[in-house]
Parts: sequence; structure tokens; C-alpha cells
Amino acid sequence: MQHWKRNFALVWFANFISAVGMMGILPLFPLYLRELGITDPTRQRIWAGLLVAAAPLTASLLSPFWGALGDRIGRKWMMVRANAGITVFVGLMGLAAGPWMLLVLRLCQGLFSGFIAPGMTLVSVLTPPEKQGRVAGLLHTAVLAGGVTGPLLGGWVMDHFDGRWVFFLCSGWSALALVVTALFVVEPPRSPAPKGEARIPWPALGRSVVREVAGLLSPGPLRQVLLTVFVIRFGVGLVDPVLALHVETLHSGEGLGAATGAVFGATWIATLFLTPFFGKWGDQMGHGRLLTVCASGSAVLYVVQSLVPTVPALVVVRFLTGAFFAGIFPAAYAIAARASSTDRRGGSFGLTFSSQGLANALGPIAGGLLASQIGLRPLFWLAAGLMVVGVWQVLRKKSHDDQSPDSKYPNARNRSSSSSENSGAVSSSEALSGS
Repeated sequence: MQHWKRNFALVWFANFISAVGMMGILPLFPLYLRELGITDPTRQRIWAGLLVAAAPLTASLLSPFWGALGDRIGRKWMMVRANAGITVFVGLMGLAAGPWMLLVLRLCQGLFSGFIAPGMTLVSVLTPPEKQGRVAGLLHTAVLAGGVTGPLLGGWVMDHFDGRWVFFLCSGWSALALVVTALFVVEPPRSPAPKGEARIPWPALGRSVVREVAGLLSPGPLRQVLLTVFVIRFGVGLVDPVLALHVETLHSGEGLGAATGAVFGATWIATLFLTPFFGKWGDQMGHGRLLTVCASGSAVLYVVQSLVPTVPALVVVRFLTGAFFAGIFPAAYAIAARASSTDRRGGSFGLTFSSQGLANALGPIAGGLLASQIGLRPLFWLAAGLMVVGVWQVLRKKSHDDQSPDSKYPNARNRSSSSSENSGAVSSSEALSGS
């Protein structure tokens, strides 16, 4: 087995079991809050919303830092750090005495976790440039499969044991991912730092990381894709918290829970099974073009979701929406890979993950507030409008076509000119087109 394929298989497995642990606890916060004495339904909703949003919010703040730090000390150890954070803080949630302690632990979990970006980076730097989209899509299926498996496993544990055991079990899954990563994943060789930088002091290292993140945020294809990912994911987050209420307006009789589950599940299933294919198609047709098509299709289907008259029709439309979602994030990570040199890939992926996490945190909060003011159906139109903005971000091009990442960051060339040349780092027009 080729070296990059072995690493891919190990990282896929580690990300899957990490996602099982992460997603196993999220749907169960309302029930666990009841065990902690929060019985008022309004307070349960407020606390559940805060707990769900807390970790993505803090993770989005530090993910670029962790990614850029991994470029310097090793991406494998960033995966170990992330799983250690989940293991410790999710395990401690099972000992929480009240909602405030849960909230603090969720905030800390977000600060120290974040296993997706370093795993993507670790595999990406060894993956041939023409396979970046396909591999990004396949890695994303690990998180999607964990998102399906985790809630089922967590729900079974909640039904048969004390609720605290859900957190202990999920902590154990992350500990297993830590062991697999530490013992079996191989860190790709990195070019030696220039003389004098091999043992850079931690304060200076921190300043260097901040400068790198600021440089990556300069105008160019990476910043465009960050804005695209944010507005699309923010639009999705606007609708998700109130989608169950929309289902209720279309459903009559018993079985509301099953109907709601079918609506949510249709999107997950389509995204899970089609993501690898979209990654491969993006490698062939161009990731910028794929991102434009998928965001445009999602925008149209969000308008259709607001107009369908029945739950079965909504299930079909949500499945089609999930199919278009399947192409968005593999394309985004592939563009981020092509827009950055190998030795800056961690910072690039960290920023991409950060834009998604920030939208995941802010979108549901904004959606809940807006739904009370403008109603449910206009919220779908607003989400569609944001996706159109995402399409515009992809199509808008800056005048950076003749500037490669290494010409913008001379230190990267000094550290590894040869690795940059072989990393798939290209100009803005090529990064956005994927050609």
C-alpha cells in the first residue's frame, strides 16, 4: 500500500471514531439537562442551544492557530492534541454538577479539540494534486458516518444506562482515536527549518503563527473560499434549528418525530454517499466550477423547501439538497489545498475549518431569533440568498493570477522550495478553477 494511502486509511478510521464520540453527545443535551434538574422547557432550549454552539465557537477561534502550529511541529501531534482535548473534557462532562459546569467544559473542549483540519492536512500533503478533491471527499465521509452512528449509539446508552455514561463512552472513543493516531499514523517528512529557527522560543513561535494566519487571510482564492464556506454554512444554520417546526406545519396526525427524523436523515444520507463522487468530479471538472454548481443548486432547493406542501415532498427535496451539499466542502478544502504551499497547508485548512465552525455557532442563534420575527418560510429564502452570495464569492476574482503562495510568503520558499513546487500550489485563477 502506498504511504499516503496507509495514512489515509488510518486517519479515516481515527476521524470516524472521533466523530462518533463528538456527535454521540450533541442530540442528548436536553435529556441530560433534565437529569441535572433543568425541567423548564424554555430553559432547556436555551441551555441546549448554548451548549451546542459553545464548542464550535471557541474551536473556530483557535483552529487557524493550531493549524499553523502543526505546520511547524507536526500535524500528527495536532490530531493527538485534539483527541486528548475531547477525551478529557467530554469525560469530565459526565461528572458535571450543573449546566454552568457543562458550558465551561464545552468551551474548553472547543479550545483544545478540532481533529478534522489536522487530519485533512496530514493526508493532503502526501496526496497527489490531481486526487485532492477525491481524498477530501472521502475523509469527509468519516465525519458524516460518525454523525449518523454517534447519535444512535448515544441514544441507546441513554435509554439503558445513566445519562452520564454517554459522556464516558464518547470520551473512550476519542481515547481510542488518540491511540490509533499516536501509534500508527506516520508524520510525513518536513523540510528542515532555516538555521536559527530550529528551536524558536514559544513566544516568537506564537508571533510567527499569527503572522502566517494574517498572511493567509490576504486577498486571494483562499479568502474567497473562506467567505463562501461561511455564508453557505451560516445559511444552513439559520434553518436547521427551526426545521422541525416547519415539518410540524406540513404534518398532520401522529408520528411527528419520525417525520422530522426522515427529513433530517434524507440530507445526511445523500451527503454521506455522494461526497466521495463529488470530490472525484471536482478533480476532473474543476473545484471552483463544482462549488459554484453545488451552491447554486442548494440555493434553488432552499426556496423549494419553503414551498412544498407535504412532508414526503420535503423529504425528497432535502435529499436533493444533501446531494448538492456533498460537493461543497470537498471542493472548498481542495481549493484551499491548491491555494497554499505544502508547508502552510495546516494554517490554510485550519482557517477553512474555522469559517465553517464559526458559521455553525452563529447560524443557529441567528436563525432562532429571526424565526420569531419574520416567520419560518422567509428564513428559507434568506438562506438561499446567502448561498447566492457564496456563489458570487467564487466567481469574483482578484488580480492575483500571477502570484503563487510562495511569492507572497518568501519564508515558505526558504524552508522548502521543492515541496512548494510539488504541492499543487497554484495561482488564484487555477485554484478557483481547479484546472
